[in-house]
Amino acid sequence: MRLRTTRFVRIQLVVLLAAAAPLARASAPETVAFDTSDGFVLKADLWRSTDAQAPLAILLHQFNRDRTSFAPLVPALLERGFTVLAIDQRGQGESLRQKTAGGDRTLRVQQVSRSEVGPIVEAGTRDVAAALAFLERQGISTERLAIVGSSYGCTVALLATQTEKRVGAAALLSPGSSYFGVDVLPAAKAFAGTLFVIAAQDDPVSSSPGSARAIADAHPGPEELLVFPSGGHGVALFAAHPDLAARIADTLAAALARH
Repeated sequence: MRLRTTRFVRIQLVVLLAAAAPLARASAPETVAFDTSDGFVLKADLWRSTDAQAPLAILLHQFNRDRTSFAPLVPALLERGFTVLAIDQRGQGESLRQKTAGGDRTLRVQQVSRSEVGPIVEAGTRDVAAALAFLERQGISTERLAIVGSSYGCTVALLATQTEKRVGAAALLSPGSSYFGVDVLPAAKAFAGTLFVIAAQDDPVSSSPGSARAIADAHPGPEELLVFPSGGHGVALFAAHPDLAARIADTLAAALARH
């Protein structure tokens, strides 16, 4: 009897694993690459929805991180039917190569002077434009578009709401109103979509909680401002607040359903 029970359990386990295998494959990203208009070769992770008209979320990481840092958020977005693209932004992660007329060059943002970072941040809108063009070539709809930024990536996200008018919703983790000298308040004021701004009062970047409030105040709405007492900076907020990923995904999904 014990042998038969053991075999039955094993058979059940095999059946369950076989049933789970398609879901596991669907959750695995494709590594993709595409060029920007100024020659950067960007690497990204793409999770495709089976629905070609699904809402789309583009994820922009913080300074000195890469596309993998949004791992806590991706499952929540996939559960709500999003296609998700997490980008290594220019000069970071695996997106270090720029093709120029004089040959290839390597850019590492961490190695340039602080005064040179601002123009790189501003040029990040080209990364978003290149991502959207790539997705369209893949037959993926970009009409219902959300963008998520963390820290440095928030600046790029807000600037992209002005160059890409199709952005219907944006979520910002630990934004700055003028990181690296780039003023984003005009972009926040002009953005007509839904804005979800998140920060923590104990953020080691002391300007971030005040910047989050200033950005929310500048935005004409609809918006939500969430300032936790604690949680740190950027994607560290996901570990400190395990329900945050679902809250962001719900907010973006609801906003795009209305868009």
